[in-house]
Amino acid sequence: MSKMNLPNRLTCLRIILVPFFIFFMALPESMNWTKYVALIIYILASITDALDGHIARSRDMITNFGKIMDPLADKLLVSSGFVMLTALGVIPGFITAIILFRDLTVSSLRMFAVNKKHDVAASWSGKVKTVFQLIGICIAIFLTAYSEENSAMFGFLNVPISKIFEIYSILNFIMTICILIALITTIWSLIDYFKRFKADINVQE
Repeated sequence: MSKMNLPNRLTCLRIILVPFFIFFMALPESMNWTKYVALIIYILASITDALDGHIARSRDMITNFGKIMDPLADKLLVSSGFVMLTALGVIPGFITAIILFRDLTVSSLRMFAVNKKHDVAASWSGKVKTVFQLIGICIAIFLTAYSEENSAMFGFLNVPISKIFEIYSILNFIMTICILIALITTIWSLIDYFKRFKADINVQE
């Protein structure tokens, strides 16, 4: 077996970090410091997402393994974040359901494309979606660690006018906007991938 290159190692590291993130997020709310640990883990995992793609492209180290596993690692990271934040009441369940539906559908479409030996690298719409998802999730985790009060989406609407420009309210507003943009780009990305790979689907094979 050939040695794994650096971008693929970073991809695998991102997958390994996901269970640790879930573990610290799932610990009792009385142990609030665990949310900060979860945030650090999530940020590190998100950084690997940016690094592996940049290194692979700049050093011409793109592999079929990376084309398949990098999007999978992204899906695991994003899905775990949305699921845990939904469990904490931060993100509405219907948004998480749409995110999971999109990821499962796109993964299935990719399998058809792989069988046809077509390019399954992430599209730019998928990359934009991932960026807003990761930013929104990181801010949301920080808000839950800082204070459970008004940490949910649109929490800034419940803040008194006198406190609307405080950093907590501003971060809640940014998080809400990021998640909404992520939701829109998720639906857009699903349509984009379906158009891209629909020709590869053959129900007779």
